[in-house]
Amino acid sequence: MISALVAVQTGHAAALKALPDLPAHALGAELGSPYHIPLWSLETLVNELLATPKPRNFGIGRTRVLDTSRFQTLRVLQGILVKVENAEDGIFLENHDVFYEMARIAQRQFPWQRGVANAPHLYRSILLYGTGSARSFFEADASMSLPDFVKVGACFSGALTGRDYGDRNRDLSMIGIGAQVREAALAKLSIGHGAARARTAKMREGQRHTGYSPSILRDFPIIAFGDNGERLRAPIPELIMYRYTSGLYLDVVRGGASVWADIGKRFEAYVHDYLQAMMAPFDVTGETTYGPKKAQYRTPDILVHQDSCVVAAIECKAKRMSFAARYADDPLADAALGFDELAKGMFQLWRFFAHARKGVTGSLAMSTHCQAIIVTADSWLTMARNQAEKVVSAAHQLADADGGIEPVDRRDVAFCQIDDVEFALQNGNADSFLAAAREIASGQKKHFMLSVAHGAELGQQRDYPFADKIADLLPWMDDFERTSTD
Repeated sequence: MISALVAVQTGHAAALKALPDLPAHALGAELGSPYHIPLWSLETLVNELLATPKPRNFGIGRTRVLDTSRFQTLRVLQGILVKVENAEDGIFLENHDVFYEMARIAQRQFPWQRGVANAPHLYRSILLYGTGSARSFFEADASMSLPDFVKVGACFSGALTGRDYGDRNRDLSMIGIGAQVREAALAKLSIGHGAARARTAKMREGQRHTGYSPSILRDFPIIAFGDNGERLRAPIPELIMYRYTSGLYLDVVRGGASVWADIGKRFEAYVHDYLQAMMAPFDVTGETTYGPKKAQYRTPDILVHQDSCVVAAIECKAKRMSFAARYADDPLADAALGFDELAKGMFQLWRFFAHARKGVTGSLAMSTHCQAIIVTADSWLTMARNQAEKVVSAAHQLADADGGIEPVDRRDVAFCQIDDVEFALQNGNADSFLAAAREIASGQKKHFMLSVAHGAELGQQRDYPFADKIADLLPWMDDFERTSTD
């Protein structure tokens, strides 16, 4: 029932047969339509179904069952879910500021609205989590190549999108995948129905808020049915792509400090290369050193120059958010390390401005309007005003302890998730990007998302500069493209 509605909402007409009470014009229904149910609600319903144990003696004698052939059944379930979540929100707000709740809503809903089926998300995810030491760790741990894992994921994503189920044992030899590799990949992508029920119940046990509880579909987007798990179903097929892109984090998080240091360097390099490709006529340079030989400092990760002046100083933070950072009642306490990293980045920018004011930076001259920016790989401060204020307070403490950093040096900082940086520069230009960064740092749109403050300025997207490099990371994509054009 849920997979059929997802198929209808994504434009697959054949799925209308599974829900006969849906009219033809429900095809492709979007948010706001009476025939649309948001994917974040559908994900929650799948998890609640799996986590809820069947009552004893179920099916013996007269038994009430849901009519899964009707869209109206899902509409009623969603209505009940909304009432439950609203009640849980009320309990939370008795002891918490409404801005904490707004941040949690943003964490739950905005990623779904942004989506993962796009070239920037694919390239960036594979670059960060699928190259270098991260790739080495993945391949040693999984006993298969990372490109093969992505290939199998893409294959089953296509096979299960718009369809009720797929065959686990399908022959993938035509794309160079044998049964052993297929099964190794499916071990990461799928889970048996019985195991899914047990695992989901354990994951969600003790969680206070239904909508902000862990989801089994983030770990295993495919549920296997049958005696041998031969029938595969993907309630929300988009999560398959999530799993083999940004979800690679689940596979490499155990790689240790060296893997994460390597990911941090690649993220910094990615942001630099992206800005260099998209910020003309500005000049973009990477980190360098300054100061006397015996007391040298590093510049921020990236500097943007115009007419020999630095007009933007940028720090990059690749750390991923934990579940607690997104949804805990007190995220600043439960995920302090990540927020401390942001405060440290802010302090580093302020120290650089102080050094520039004192002439320590030598030939690096600051524009009076130089904008401080922290680009993050995750949505740490999306709609999170309270968290942002605490980060600023922590940065002030670091600056006070350092000494010599005056109020004039402590400029407002724009916190920007990389997805929003890409959106702004592909829907605008260097000037509009910097203007939007100033707005969310200290203007009327302070604490807004960069993409919202910016908008679609040009009305026409610029090309993603690394689209032709995706095949460098996933060589099999070139083979697919050649096959499709032959």
